Amino acid sequence: MRTPDNKLAVLLATAAFFSGALPIVSGCASAPPAPRAVKAAAPAPLLQRFASEPAPTPRFLDPERGRRLRSVTAEVQGLAQRAAERERLPALALGVVIDEELAIQKVTGVRDVALGGAVDEHTRFRIGSITKALTAAAILRLRDEGRLSIDAPAARYLPALAGVVYPTRDSRPMTVRDLLTHSSGLPRLGVFSPASTARDVTEREILATLDGFGLESAPGTETSYSNLGYSLLGLLVGRAAGVPYRRYVHDALLAPLGMRDAAWDGAEVPSASLASPHVRAGGAVTPIRPWRLGASESTAGLYASLSDMGRFIGFQLAAWPARDAPETGALRRSTVRESHMMARNGSAFPAAGGADGPGLGWHVREDCDLGHVVFHNGLIDGFSASVILLPERGVGVVSLANVAGADLESLNEKVLGKLQGTGAMVARVVPPSPSVRRAAQAVASVIGRARTDLLDRRLRPGWFPEDHLTTLRQELRDVGSRMGACALDGSAMVESATSARFGLRCEHGALSVAVRVDTSPDPLITSLSVEEQTGATAWEGARRNARPARCR
Repeated sequence: MRTPDNKLAVLLATAAFFSGALPIVSGCASAPPAPRAVKAAAPAPLLQRFASEPAPTPRFLDPERGRRLRSVTAEVQGLAQRAAERERLPALALGVVIDEELAIQKVTGVRDVALGGAVDEHTRFRIGSITKALTAAAILRLRDEGRLSIDAPAARYLPALAGVVYPTRDSRPMTVRDLLTHSSGLPRLGVFSPASTARDVTEREILATLDGFGLESAPGTETSYSNLGYSLLGLLVGRAAGVPYRRYVHDALLAPLGMRDAAWDGAEVPSASLASPHVRAGGAVTPIRPWRLGASESTAGLYASLSDMGRFIGFQLAAWPARDAPETGALRRSTVRESHMMARNGSAFPAAGGADGPGLGWHVREDCDLGHVVFHNGLIDGFSASVILLPERGVGVVSLANVAGADLESLNEKVLGKLQGTGAMVARVVPPSPSVRRAAQAVASVIGRARTDLLDRRLRPGWFPEDHLTTLRQELRDVGSRMGACALDGSAMVESATSARFGLRCEHGALSVAVRVDTSPDPLITSLSVEEQTGATAWEGARRNARPARCR
């Protein structure tokens, strides 16, 4: 029989939440009254000049990449099914997004252990703290619209923040960016309870927390995860937008992204489409009532389906790489990429051999095997969720479950392991820019020829003193006498838009030439070196040196 008032279950969930054992908190229910908009100064017009020759767009080289990644569909689905059984998950929804498509999915279990009901890709689960990614996106969109500055004191938009107590006299004012990056000095929670199942958290309660409230550290000096900070960001969205937080998020983000299943109030969702929250206690899995986060919903309150999350992840991945294509999304691609970058290098649990820290609404890790990793977990009132994005590889994984404490991050990592095993989950390759290729071609054209001084006109004046030029010409003649005439062989290792190493096929062997050019209208060479190649040795050494020292 369903026991929504199970006191033990509620106490266990609440205790875990307040102890910090659960990495989330706060966020849903009825919307607060419409706030008054803060009048923002009109942004100064920005003048930008763009390259007549755009930087080359990184691309995937394998035409079979998608098929190879999908080839492990059955294995991924098996991983999800075994995880659901092992962890006694009432329901689990797992999806793999490749580029912008929900390419692999597994949905299993029931909406409610007492009432039954199969789940599908449109069943709503509470995503917990992954809501923060949407809150940060709302703040950044308001920034892009000129309605606020994330580097302004947060008290400009929320005057109640003037009531907090700074720990040292040299502390600078807390900024909106500090709130976004969990470096405001605010603790994890305020003094209000987000765990009520009987009434909504009110805006008054949240703001009352701030009067005389001491910061744990000076803003900008330490990283400490703060649900309270994201509760305040939700209120700030309402102030700057002039409409309630949830309305702005719906109109500016959810609707344009096609997240049609998304909701803030579980009570407004048809029961046949809503997963019930559960906790595990004493060997039993028991339904509980959801927390009513009210005015605190911006930190953890959104309900979404697997279908919704596939669209959301596809939108995040579509921001990469930087390119010339027209903007078509709910947020500028550059703004999405900004949110994915590490804003502060700091974590209480640093990754071995890597580096991690907060982004803007996300956590970011530089991983020796997976490269640039963007992720967030959610855990609240009987729900668990996890998202991992690999923007450079065009892959994302999401898992949703309707029980607290499910280890979905480990499941997602195992799924990535299966995908990596295909050999197709590789990063995009940056093709050499035309200007760098022309520079390498100019070098190749003089090797094995008497007039090596013909290269001089492709060298940036002032970067190669006369004595260096004399030495360079002689080295090119010496190499040419041993190797004969050379030409580019089509291979290249790109370091940046202005620097690359090219392979040369010569009459009597092989060379590699590394060139760097400037970014002037007529790019000229600023750095040049030529090395003899013995098999793959030179290329392998270059590849090893391209990896961060911590990963070698």
